[in-house]
Amino acid sequence: MNNALQVATDSVIVMAQRFWQWWRGELLGLIPAQWRERLRRRGNLLFVILHQDQCSLAFGSFSQHETLVSMPLGEEGEWPPALVEALLARETKASQVILLLPEQKVLRKVLSLPAATEAGLSNVLRFEMDRHTPFTAEQVYFGYRILERDRRHQRLQVELLVVPREYLDQLLRRLEALAVHPTLVTLAEDDARRHAQPINLLPGGLLRKRGGWRGNRRLQIAALVALVALAALPLWQQQQRAERLASELGAPKAAAERAAAVRDELKRLEAGRAYLYEQQAQADDVLNILNELTLLLPDSTWLSRFELTGERVRLEGESAEASALIGLFEQSKTLQNVTYASPITSNPRTEKDRFSLIAERRPAEEAP
Repeated sequence: MNNALQVATDSVIVMAQRFWQWWRGELLGLIPAQWRERLRRRGNLLFVILHQDQCSLAFGSFSQHETLVSMPLGEEGEWPPALVEALLARETKASQVILLLPEQKVLRKVLSLPAATEAGLSNVLRFEMDRHTPFTAEQVYFGYRILERDRRHQRLQVELLVVPREYLDQLLRRLEALAVHPTLVTLAEDDARRHAQPINLLPGGLLRKRGGWRGNRRLQIAALVALVALAALPLWQQQQRAERLASELGAPKAAAERAAAVRDELKRLEAGRAYLYEQQAQADDVLNILNELTLLLPDSTWLSRFELTGERVRLEGESAEASALIGLFEQSKTLQNVTYASPITSNPRTEKDRFSLIAERRPAEEAP
């Protein structure tokens, strides 16, 4: 029960931390660049910068910091005593400890994902980790940030950072033994990415071990209130503009809906008219053939069946001159290739011959 409660608590903390990082990034994006840079420089940050076989300590801010010491690591990755001593001396004077990982240990990818995944982006990346990287979600810690929202194509450009759990856990245990708790673990940024919101690779369960800011609580609250005020004004203005545009678009939208309804009705009427024309043309053809048969067949011949299927005509009936019918049909202007569908048989009751003929309609341009 305690384990389940601990897991639930850690999940809530992770979600709150990520929400705060997202909300802080959105607020910072709404204020001028100069003010944003001043806020980024606030506080003294201690950077632990790891290279492939070397470790450096730097003090300052994200945009400007001074290297204190840089030493090679031991054969097994041990930290030299002088480096540990400098780290402990400066850690007490820093507002935060930032752990920067080498590029050789962090996988960085830019993914294009559907915009619908934004609400559950963390879970989507976790479930599809083995598709986008050589690892499974259980083998790595990961973080992400949204680089671009393409509303036209409903896509997201997402930057993904992935670090092996075994590697990062070893570093965090080493720092934990020194009572040093980093608040941010990320990739060392180049100049092109220096001013972007950093991606935190710190495991969720460790996010609560160290607070974000130190210093005057009143100044922190005042800064937060100022950020909210700066964010609220443009948001309110955008809301007012959106409502005004929505009211202005009401009449054109109604007119467009009426035009669409009229267009659909016209299409329906056009389809009905085309169907009537088609039926009328077929009726004219049938009447022409029947009229010619009336004139062509002798009075001793009558039809019991007339069937028109496409270009094929079937005639059945009785006649006193059934054997002469093929010769008569050679004079037809509407039929051609007339043949018997079955042998002629005699009807004793009427003393006439039963016949069944098959013919083809003659194309209009071939009519004599």
